[in-house]
Amino acid sequence: MPSGNSNLNHSIGRVKFILPLLILLAILLFVMTYLGIQKSHSDSLLLLRRQGGALIESLVLSADNAIKANSFFDLLIQEKYSDLVAFLETRPDFDFASEELADFSLGYGVDAILIFDDSLNLKASGVRGIFIQIDDVYDLIYPVVQELVDDSTNFSELRTISGDLPGDISIYYLEQTSDHEHVIVLVSDALFFSEAKKNIGIGFLVQNIAREVGIEYIIFQTNEGIIFSSKKIGPIPKIENDPFLQSALDSDTTVSRRHNLADHEILELVKPFSSLEFGDGIFRLGISLEKYHEIVAGFDRQMIILSIVIFSVLVLVGLYLSSKQKRKYLDRSFKEVKSLSEKVFDSINSGLVIIRKDKTVELANRQFLNDFKIEEQKLLDNNWQDLIFKEIVPFEEFLLTSEASGEYKTEQSDLSGKKYFLINIARLYDYKNQPAGAVAVVYNYTRLKELENVANRKERLSELGDLAAGVAHEIRNPLNGISIAAQRLMAEFEPKSNSEEFQLFTNQIKSEAGRLNDIVTRFLSLARGQVKKEDRIDLSKTITDTLQFLKLDSEKSGAIIESEIESDITLSGSQDRVKQMIINLVRNSLEACQNINGKISVSLVSSDNSAVLSVKDNGPGIPEDIHEKIFIPYFTTRETGTGLGLAIVHQIVEEFGGQINLKSSPVDGTEFLIRLPQK
Repeated sequence: MPSGNSNLNHSIGRVKFILPLLILLAILLFVMTYLGIQKSHSDSLLLLRRQGGALIESLVLSADNAIKANSFFDLLIQEKYSDLVAFLETRPDFDFASEELADFSLGYGVDAILIFDDSLNLKASGVRGIFIQIDDVYDLIYPVVQELVDDSTNFSELRTISGDLPGDISIYYLEQTSDHEHVIVLVSDALFFSEAKKNIGIGFLVQNIAREVGIEYIIFQTNEGIIFSSKKIGPIPKIENDPFLQSALDSDTTVSRRHNLADHEILELVKPFSSLEFGDGIFRLGISLEKYHEIVAGFDRQMIILSIVIFSVLVLVGLYLSSKQKRKYLDRSFKEVKSLSEKVFDSINSGLVIIRKDKTVELANRQFLNDFKIEEQKLLDNNWQDLIFKEIVPFEEFLLTSEASGEYKTEQSDLSGKKYFLINIARLYDYKNQPAGAVAVVYNYTRLKELENVANRKERLSELGDLAAGVAHEIRNPLNGISIAAQRLMAEFEPKSNSEEFQLFTNQIKSEAGRLNDIVTRFLSLARGQVKKEDRIDLSKTITDTLQFLKLDSEKSGAIIESEIESDITLSGSQDRVKQMIINLVRNSLEACQNINGKISVSLVSSDNSAVLSVKDNGPGIPEDIHEKIFIPYFTTRETGTGLGLAIVHQIVEEFGGQINLKSSPVDGTEFLIRLPQK
């Protein structure tokens, strides 16, 4: 009793110690989860701020360049027209006839030329078409000419003036002559000019950038109000009425804030901007936080679920160890759990490969390298089109489409057999949202395919199991009677006439009964399988002896059997089953090579702790559409075939824990490649 109480008290004491420890671990775990979530939120928002900051910096730089381009465009127009004025100024007293000025207008691509004297009288004029009236031009331009003459600091001016008709917009270039006694006016259509300035203006730039996904608005605002905006977002307070905007205007860096716009939250980044055309102002970039909230919400759920799972595992492990094991077993169990977790994660890994915009390989994980049996240094920085498995992961086909992602199913055949891949490809973009390449996730579901085929075969064999015993019993009993009757007929009842015909019929009865018994035996063998024997057998000698036995069959069919058997290859298993496998494979090849001078090649080598057996013939090959059916019981393409031979071969290979693969074509014939582990 004292001992029992001691153990009980010891157990209670350990439970009392474990429970506070678990509570402490739970608190610590949830605190770490909370801190991790908060850190994730802040890091994600910081990344979004940096991306937005880079975008608004690019916007400010582009706006400055747009303003400079606008000014440069005006300068080019003025220089062009100034050259024409200089040419006209070479004529003394500007004694031009209207027809002459009209020719100049036509030759220099302007609509009209007007020359005023120092008294603002129209001295000469000319137009290049009948649709332009000097009187209309005169009425529009006269006030501008007067302003230019009255302004002693300005001697030329470029203006865009609208006429009375819709779309009637013209460029007017005015310049005083060097002696200040004349003013020359050039009139030209402003359609191209206005459209060009529109396309290089800040407004055009802002509208294009605002189309990017996630951008709510782009605004340029000064103390006077909104200069331009990508869209209407309701009433906007002046800079002076918003302390944040006022501080942003006085700052020399990008500042940001979070606030609500309509019914959703946005991140606004503000950058000061100054120009001669608009003065001091600010660019305001609004980025939607909906995607940000989706991402952090998903991460929060993952962190919470992971914390609950980890805590649950710790509780179960702690309670189990507290009653069954000592402290030293806790570390061992933790290592086992950790090792198991790593194996689970490794087992669900898929291949990953990334290519750049120029289609060179940037990254590939270990699973991808293993799936395609290639070394990392031979893959990275190489052009995808130069790789032998380029068609397996169809980057080229995907990049020709406009889709953001795509799924593909592909296959690969090599010496180890056929592999099946499920591939998901998605486009990659850089920080400017420009195409940067593509990424492919490659899931190798070959094993699942094999397991599916094995399960189908086993299900069919299971259904045949009960049927096999009954059918065999019902058939063998009459067979034995037929065989005994045939023997007695041959031994005791030979007729005195037609003896040869009698012998022929009785031999045929006996032969067919034997053949039927052989079919029943193979049927039972396939349906029931064999009890696995772990005898150590000399595989090399077994195959050599079996091939010697099959030479008689090859001589009858006119085929040649060649062999290249590596000596001293051993493994554990049943020697009879090996013989049965070789006989079925070689006889199958002999039947395929009838009447074609057939050649069967059998080889055996040892490789990577496995015995690799190859049986190859030069027959017509097996059609590709039935490759997956040939191992199914009772499937055959021959009128006299039973469909059991290759099914039994597949069953024997599985008994040895091996793999069998088929390679076949009309040109090269058929090859069965079997890999058996040398345990």
